[in-house]
Amino acid sequence: MDMEVKNTGVALMSRNRKAYDILIVEDNVEQASLTKMLMEEYGFTAHYVTDSIEALKTIQSDQPEVVILDLMMPELDGLRLCKKIKSSPMLGNTKIIIYSGKMYDSDRRKALELGADAFFIKPARANMLITKIRELLHPIQNGTYQN
Repeated sequence: MDMEVKNTGVALMSRNRKAYDILIVEDNVEQASLTKMLMEEYGFTAHYVTDSIEALKTIQSDQPEVVILDLMMPELDGLRLCKKIKSSPMLGNTKIIIYSGKMYDSDRRKALELGADAFFIKPARANMLITKIRELLHPIQNGTYQN
């Protein structure tokens, strides 16, 4: 991941002025830790889990605003987890970004069909990932992010 992105010092805040909660679902602890540090550098509150079953429990209990999800997970793969999240009445509005080393167009197409909001191939440029999170949380209107 490109870590040379400059921090603008501007974190997006929710309506209650709390930093957004991002859950990273990644079985590689080093990758999860790097992604968490990047999110925190930009003012987001981030947590990670390395197990997809634990991820589902955490998503149900904590209801994060954004889930950054790897496809290749043991037990419950990322596509099945995405489908479970998006088909849940309680969790269906959760924003999901697939962040995977799988480069097949069929994986991207299937993830988007199942409701993923974005798909990035590792390693993605950090600024692209941050920009997409901001767009998902506050769609751009008239060239500016809306809070």
